[in-house]
Amino acid sequence: MADLNPARLASLRSVLDSAQAPDVEAVLITAPYQLRALCGLQVSAGALMLTAQGSVLLLDPRYQAAVDVPSGVTLRPYANARTFPAVVRDVLGGARRLGVYAPALSLAEMNALSPENDLDFVPIDAVLDDLHSRLNGTEIESLRRAEALTRQATEATFAALRPGISERQLERVLLDHLAEGSEGPAFAPIVAFGARTALPHAHPGEATWHPSQLVTIDAGAVVDGLHADLTETRLVGGGPEDTQAQTLLSLTRQALNAAIRVTRAGVTAGEIDEAARAVFREAGLDDHTLRGIGHALGYQVHQAPILREHGQQPVQAGQVLALEPGVYLPGVGGVRLEEMVVVTEAGAVPIAEWPVSGAVRKQEVGA
Repeated sequence: MADLNPARLASLRSVLDSAQAPDVEAVLITAPYQLRALCGLQVSAGALMLTAQGSVLLLDPRYQAAVDVPSGVTLRPYANARTFPAVVRDVLGGARRLGVYAPALSLAEMNALSPENDLDFVPIDAVLDDLHSRLNGTEIESLRRAEALTRQATEATFAALRPGISERQLERVLLDHLAEGSEGPAFAPIVAFGARTALPHAHPGEATWHPSQLVTIDAGAVVDGLHADLTETRLVGGGPEDTQAQTLLSLTRQALNAAIRVTRAGVTAGEIDEAARAVFREAGLDDHTLRGIGHALGYQVHQAPILREHGQQPVQAGQVLALEPGVYLPGVGGVRLEEMVVVTEAGAVPIAEWPVSGAVRKQEVGA
């Protein structure tokens, strides 16, 4: 199990003493992926509480034996889900304004924590999204390994293509390869043939592959809690007469390269999207694209910043982006190409080319 991330935890604690979240008296972290990002905890039940008095791990007893509690953090087991709200209230003491991550806390959970409606739940989503999106050198190395495993699995899956194989059969090949050396798939993969490649999020079905059809594979592996995401579309067994498919492949590669060239710290999400979109617009295909070029990823496969059309959020050094331009022609087919890049002050570095170990420390910027 990984250790606490001291820099990220310190940044979160500073929220209690800053203008980022006025009047927040305590912070409650409940999302499992955030617990892993902050504490190295690989658990499905638990919480981290930050109060003026200190940092407390509230942990389901099933996980207690697997946790080495570091100095400065107190472990507070709770018996079961029914007793969790009472333990939270006890740790809170007199604090009443509680900073939370709104997408991870349901209305039912808020009602259980505050049955008398005496707690104020203050969303600090932007603060937490920012903390989790900037990865340190060790995390980028893990994500680089996840990307390499995903690429290997994708290549092995393309190699398994044969006439008559179904999307679901090929998906099984992909999943088997993703399981080798990783914690498993980052998401339900996409495998699509022929005209079904025009469906951006096609679920693998019974469609069978025949030579000269487009094939799209979208998959990711998880390593140390970090999620990879790659997409490859190929025209397998096609000849020179497949001019439309070849044109779509060429345009999408140009769009991807344009997005990579413009990406650097400080550039906005919308500027990255526009760099790719301009390629499709010039070809008269902008209406056949999605309204975004990609997203950051790390402890979640989709996390802020989302690289939307006209998006104003700037990308930051230490973020890893999945750039995935695509063009989709209903009834004909589609092409999406997705690569992962590390954002630096000087530009975007393909994660496959990211330096290992000592060399990475110079560019370690995440909290």
